[in-house]
Amino acid sequence: GVEKKGAELYQVTLGGSADENTSVGEIIGRGFSSAEITDAIEQIVETYLGLRLDRNEKFIDAYRRVGPAPFKEALYAGEAKAA
Repeated sequence: GVEKKGAELYQVTLGGSADENTSVGEIIGRGFSSAEITDAIEQIVETYLGLRLDRNEKFIDAYRRVGPAPFKEALYAGEAKAA
């Protein structure tokens, strides 16, 4: 996590891998408070489940195929609904 203005925030990083195609993950957006992080992770998982080609496609493979945009869109859409 990170601390900003005295509040602890959790930054979500996607796309990293330690396999033969090693890569550093990308910070997907702003940090989330402890009250927001569960919903943010749920949005990411739901997005992955909707985008995967089949039940066997791993998250990292789906992420590399579609990139960060659909995940960012899902996170910000969730914020707009909550506002």
